Amino acid sequence: MITLKELASRCNVSIATVSNILNGKTNVSEATKQKVLQTIKETGYRPSYIARSLRASKTKTIGLIIDELSAFSSPALIEGVLTYLESKNYKAIIETLRLYSKFGNQPYTEEYKNVVMTSVNEMLSIKVDGIIYIAAHAHDVEYFPPDLPVPIVISYAYQSNNKIPALRIDDETAGYDMTKYLISKGHKKIAIIAGEEQDLHGHDRLVGFERAMKEAGLSVDKNLLVAGRWSRGNGYLACKELFEKSQDFTAIFCFNDLMAAGCYDYLYEIGKVPGKDIAVAGFDNRDIADFLTPPLTTMAIPLYEIGGAAAYILLQKLNGVEFENHDERLPCRLIERKSVCEIK
Repeated sequence: MITLKELASRCNVSIATVSNILNGKTNVSEATKQKVLQTIKETGYRPSYIARSLRASKTKTIGLIIDELSAFSSPALIEGVLTYLESKNYKAIIETLRLYSKFGNQPYTEEYKNVVMTSVNEMLSIKVDGIIYIAAHAHDVEYFPPDLPVPIVISYAYQSNNKIPALRIDDETAGYDMTKYLISKGHKKIAIIAGEEQDLHGHDRLVGFERAMKEAGLSVDKNLLVAGRWSRGNGYLACKELFEKSQDFTAIFCFNDLMAAGCYDYLYEIGKVPGKDIAVAGFDNRDIADFLTPPLTTMAIPLYEIGGAAAYILLQKLNGVEFENHDERLPCRLIERKSVCEIK
């Protein structure tokens, strides 16, 4: 491919003159401009984006390090990031680490931390201006040092030492809000199908549930708390376990929509209709929530907004703006459908 120097030589002008035309500067005659543009068209010349950026000391490129592209949360988070970056004329280089494929259901090991930091160093070697880390699940991202040469923002997770800006959902308030909604519909005995043990999302949602129950003067029956491990199949088994333990409940709050779908499966199997014989609520507002019969009442989580906010904070930091809150939690929104019956 023709170089900038060769292009300038063909047009019998200086390299600076060609650069001025490419950058839209007006201190060039119209005749010279048209001559250069015609030569560019004839030769197929393409400016080197990287070389131009390095000369300017900024590449206007952001590195996106993604835990797992197949995680349900990743597409909306990435879309939020890219939309904002594009609006500010920034480009993105994406690396997905295939977290679950490589490290299974207990992924955040020392080996994985080394993989993340290797990716960080690769991003630094290609001169990105900053990095956004997109987690697949909320956890403590303690492996990023605070003295990286470029700013970094954590999306959908947090850092316990509060040194790096991080954004995640407000699970506790969302758990509280859904429980208050169920109580407002007359439900006093509410069962819980939670996710994995020690999971941060599930822990915080349970804290919100217990707070709402306590405020309402209602007791929490630990026998009505079972683990569904986030999948539809395990949601089915968890619902079965609930009914084998007790039938003294009128509502089931599932900590994600897939487990709620499994709950539906078991309820229909035993002749109970969700939204009529028993209330069922979910979490996440996945596509399946609207397709279940009846459509599922759930909590919508602001994934796109988290991605956009992460990109906004990163670019602000590139402009020298500092942020005091390094653990920002965005609110969820209750989506009321037909799966929660009212007790008069």
